[in-house]
Amino acid sequence: MDARTRRYRIVIGVDLTEYSHMVIEHALDQATHHAAPELHFLHVKETRRRDMREVSERLAATVYPALQVFNQHGTNWRARLHLRRGKPDQQITMLAADVLADMIVIGQFGLHRRSLPRRVLTAAVCPTLIVGMPHALDTRQCFECAAIREDSDGARWFCDDHQVKHHAVSPMTVWTGGSLMH
Repeated sequence: MDARTRRYRIVIGVDLTEYSHMVIEHALDQATHHAAPELHFLHVKETRRRDMREVSERLAATVYPALQVFNQHGTNWRARLHLRRGKPDQQITMLAADVLADMIVIGQFGLHRRSLPRRVLTAAVCPTLIVGMPHALDTRQCFECAAIREDSDGARWFCDDHQVKHHAVSPMTVWTGGSLMH
């Protein structure tokens, strides 16, 4: 890497819940799109009750396995573990500002109220990726409609029972062929 090339910096909020691996996975996926990523994994300790050393060890144990796998895909990356005290939204956005982050990656779930992502988005100095849980499969959808959509490659969307005049589906552009399908 040229000495003048700036690393792409990502701040990753890790709350140490069972969902942390999802946030880390999404952050590392973003990092693969850059030649020289710099990863800043952050856990914010809100209370003084827990031992900082214990929390630091948990953070390392959560992050290191993912970094070992990530190391198989590239070696021109750097990572730091950060442990701070305070309010998570403030500490996440302050670290992002401190390191001149290009992106923040946080979860929508975990120990904090759902308002945490909104507060981070409001104060963020860079784009923010909020990782959420996948939606449950909608079993109310008509099986026949789904089959017709799949079999027609999107040309038809509804079965005869559900085809209604007010359901309009725009034509799909097929980029591989570059033509508009009707």
